[in-house]
Order: sequence, then structure tokens, then C-alpha cells
Amino acid sequence: MVKLSNIQYTVQKISEAIASILNMDVIICDDKYNKIGDTKKHFDVDSMHIDSHSILGRVINTGKIIVIDEKEKDKNCQICEEKNKCKLLSMIGIPIKYGNTTIGGIGLIAISEEYQSILIDRQKYLIEFLERMVELIISKLLQKVAANNLHVMRKQLISIMNSIDEGIIAIDENGYITYTNSVIDESFGISSSELNEKKICDIISHDYIKYLVKDNIQFSNKEITITRNKNEFQTLVSSKAVEIGDESIGSILTFKKMSDVYKVVNEISLNNFSTTFDDIIGKSFEIQQTKMKARKVSNSNSTILIQGESGTGKELFARAIHYYSNRNNKPFIAINCAAIPETLLESELFGYEEGAFTGAMKGGKAGKFQLAHEGTMFLDEIGDMPLHLQTKLLRVLQEKTIEKIGGHKNIPIDVRVIAATNKDLDTMVENGEFREDLFYRLNVIPLFIPPLRERKGDIKVLLDHFLKLSNKKLDKNIESFSSNVENILLNYCWKGNVRELENIVEYAVNMETTSTITINSIPVKIRNVNGKKLRTNIMSIQEMEKKLIQEALLLYGDSVKGKNMAADALGISRATLYRKIKEYNL
Repeated sequence: MVKLSNIQYTVQKISEAIASILNMDVIICDDKYNKIGDTKKHFDVDSMHIDSHSILGRVINTGKIIVIDEKEKDKNCQICEEKNKCKLLSMIGIPIKYGNTTIGGIGLIAISEEYQSILIDRQKYLIEFLERMVELIISKLLQKVAANNLHVMRKQLISIMNSIDEGIIAIDENGYITYTNSVIDESFGISSSELNEKKICDIISHDYIKYLVKDNIQFSNKEITITRNKNEFQTLVSSKAVEIGDESIGSILTFKKMSDVYKVVNEISLNNFSTTFDDIIGKSFEIQQTKMKARKVSNSNSTILIQGESGTGKELFARAIHYYSNRNNKPFIAINCAAIPETLLESELFGYEEGAFTGAMKGGKAGKFQLAHEGTMFLDEIGDMPLHLQTKLLRVLQEKTIEKIGGHKNIPIDVRVIAATNKDLDTMVENGEFREDLFYRLNVIPLFIPPLRERKGDIKVLLDHFLKLSNKKLDKNIESFSSNVENILLNYCWKGNVRELENIVEYAVNMETTSTITINSIPVKIRNVNGKKLRTNIMSIQEMEKKLIQEALLLYGDSVKGKNMAADALGISRATLYRKIKEYNL
């Protein structure tokens, strides 16, 4: 709000200047009848206010110029109770207007007959002079308002810049630092006052910064390493020119922590949906044992090698391990080594610098290992990784650093690696198709996911589970499977494991028009399963014996006492039990 009181010192000086030039008394009031400027000659009583019915009060109320040639002829002066204290003989009152609003008034007062005569004779000139003084007061007031607004805007802008997560440095056209926000102060470990005395090149000596200062060459999203106080941290830097007309007066640099960038990229890539061990459906002894082992190793930083046939849920286990671990609020990055061409796999895993090869993105690219920093890296189908990349991966696992393609520095990473394969890596090692040292480095914690045919007790549970999911997905309400369909599905070999079972159920729900899945709604290859195929799935005596021993150990525990109880329950001696445990590698 525009107020004369905001420039009271200036108004008082203007009133004194007018009085000095014209040798008359001057009073300036605001719209609340407060004296803002007063030379204090016309009135015996020193008051901070004027009466609203006074001459100047009427000027402010009406917004019009009032001229009093003789006090005795003014009816308001005649009835004024304080007329004996007032030395006023003649007066000119001018309103002070801001736009269409009267915000005060100026009173020019003659207190002697000599200047009364001058005021009356030179009335037109004096009114014009006072109007110029009003313009001066308004201009000073607007300057004050503008200065206040700029001050408020500056405070707001500083608050905004200190509240964002990115670091900000403002530099002038010569490269001197003019402003830094709190993020920069914390990151560089140096106070704002110290930074403001330096050039940006004294803090960051990267070529991008040098070209920015020297030739005003702007840049965007450049990954650079900054060293301060023996600490290194990576950041993504961009610059934006500050211009007035066509002239550049400096630049604004923004700094993003690479860890924050990786987090955003990971969220956008939709790899952050959480998976728990409860999402792994199954009640069989085999799957419960596998889940129990996976839980035990979740919080370890050791590498895990998950082996199992295609469709058994290796990635599901990897995700569950990640979200059960203390890295669960960090990225989970998955990459299928078999799905990416060999020529691109290295750049996907480790990233590359700008200009590393023909077609390389401007500014370079962060690899999956960088994106997984402090989280988990899942290398699916690791058996398909080329031998030359196996060497580089082994170095990453041993040294906990990566080197981008075309790069010349090691970038430290903190990543827990989980690998998976459906291939026999032991045989591949023997045939020279997989590095032996990498195999042992990955196989610190082996985890085997049993195929569906070895945990047939889970088939019924999975059928019911996928029936519910397919009903919801396809907006159907199928209640169950017919008995003959259920019998066929329970005895099918499921070469594609859980993935194949899920697809078959979805197919059947699509085909079925009644409330029960009938035999005509399942694929022909499933429907025509014959007795010979069923017999191939009969469990051998050894498999049955192994399963019974596993169940007894799960029930009674693997302590000495538990093993004694398990041997009694199985009807075998303790020595036989120990021999069987060793034989079956339990």
C-alpha cells in the first residue's frame, strides 16, 4: 500500500526546502491527517495531527485545491476553536494524489502580511510550483515502493533458491561468483562470503566452465567431477545466460547430485514397483525353503547367483531380496544380458563419455551400474554375457568402480549384484564359455529356484491365484476349473514353469463363456496330454526319499536333537540319516 509515511524523512526535507525557497510555512499531511512534513511556524501548539475540518483536512477530504486569501473571511476559520493559536493569514492547499486516490495534501501558509500579499498576488505560480512538488513526492514514493518490492522479491527469490534441491551459482560476465544458494554452501564446504570473493574457475576448473567464462558458450547436463577438500563428488551441471537485451551480463549454473538424477531416472523407468516374498506364490516345501534362504541373505552385500529354468521366477526372487533388504529405498535396476545386442551391452552397463564413438549422445550417458548406485543391480541371463564383458564385470565386482567407454577415470559405485541364468554355468566354465573366476565371484550365495514339476503341490494354488488375476484383468467372473481340466493341469509337465501356467490360465479365461473352465477352453497341446507323458513325471524312489528327509528336517529342525527326532520319525538310524543328508547334499 502506498503511504506518505514510508518516505517521511524525504517529505520533511521537501517541506523544509519549500519553506526555505518561498519563506513561508509548509505542512504536509497524509490521508489519516498525520503530519509527515512540518516547518512548525504557523501554530503555537506542537501537534502530530491536524483536524479533519481544518483547511488542509478539507483539501484531503475533497481532493481539490483550496485557497484562503484572508483567514477572517473563511467561515471555517471563523468558527475554529483554536483560531487564536493559529498564525495563518493566507493559505494554499494542494491535494497529493496517487492515481485517482488522494493520499495527502500540502499546505503553503503565509504568516506575515508581506508574504500574505505575495501568496495572493502570485497564487497561480505558487500552485504550479506546489503541483511540481507533489510530482516530486510521488516520484520519491514510487521509488521507495519499487525498492521495497525489489527487496521483497529478492528475499522471496533467495528463499526459493535455498528451498530447492539443486545447487545454484550466479556469475557475472567476468566469471566472478555473485550468489550461491545453501545447497552449494553445503556441497563445497565453503561459506558464501568466501565463494563471493572468487572466480568460478578457481572452484571448478573444468573445460566447460572455462569456455563459458571466456566465450559465453552455454551448456546443458554435463556430468563433471568436482574435488573439494580431498572429497570427490559427481554432479550434472547446466548453464543459462542472463541477458539484458542482446547483452549477456553473466550466467546461472545449476548443479544436480548424480545420486538424485539416478533416483529420478529409476523412478521414471518404472523399476521401483516393490515385490515382497509374499508375492511369490507357493506353499510347497521346496519353495518355502528357497524363500527362507533368500530372506536370510537379503541384507548381505554378497553377490547372489540365482539359477533355475526359464519361467520359474528368478527376477521375482531378485526383486523380493532387494525390497527385503536395507537397500529397499534405493534403485533396483534390471538388465537382460541376452536381450541387448553385444555391441550395445557394454555402453548400457557402464555408460560412455561424449564423443566415445560415432553416434554417442552429446554429453555422454550414465550406465546401469551408475543408476543402481547404493541399490541392487540384477543381471538376468548372465550366461549370455560375452567373454570380454565378463572380464570388465569381474573388475567391477572386485574394485567397486566402473570406467565409462571413452573415459579415463574410475567412478566409485556401491551396488549389490544379483545375477541369474537358466544355463548350466558349471558346464560352460568347463567348455571355456564362461570365466571361472567370474563364476566363483558371482556364486558366493547360490540360490536354486525349483521347476514347477518338482513342486506340484503349488500348481493348485497358482491356478487359483492366476484365475483371480485373469478375471480382474479381463473383467470376467469365472469361479473354478472343471475336475477333468484341473486333473490335466495338475499332471502337465510345465516346461515353461510358472510363466507358462499363467499364460495358459489367461488363455482359458479368454476362451471360456461359462462360470467354469472346461476342457474346450484350454489349448489343444495341454488337452491332448497322454498317459505316457503323465508317467514321465512319476517321482523316483530317490526323489521321494530326498523329499521325505527334507520335510522331516523342516519339521524337527537341523540341530542334533532335531536330527535324532527326524531319524526316529523316518524309521532309520541316525547314521543313515547323516549319510543321506550328505548324499543328497541337504
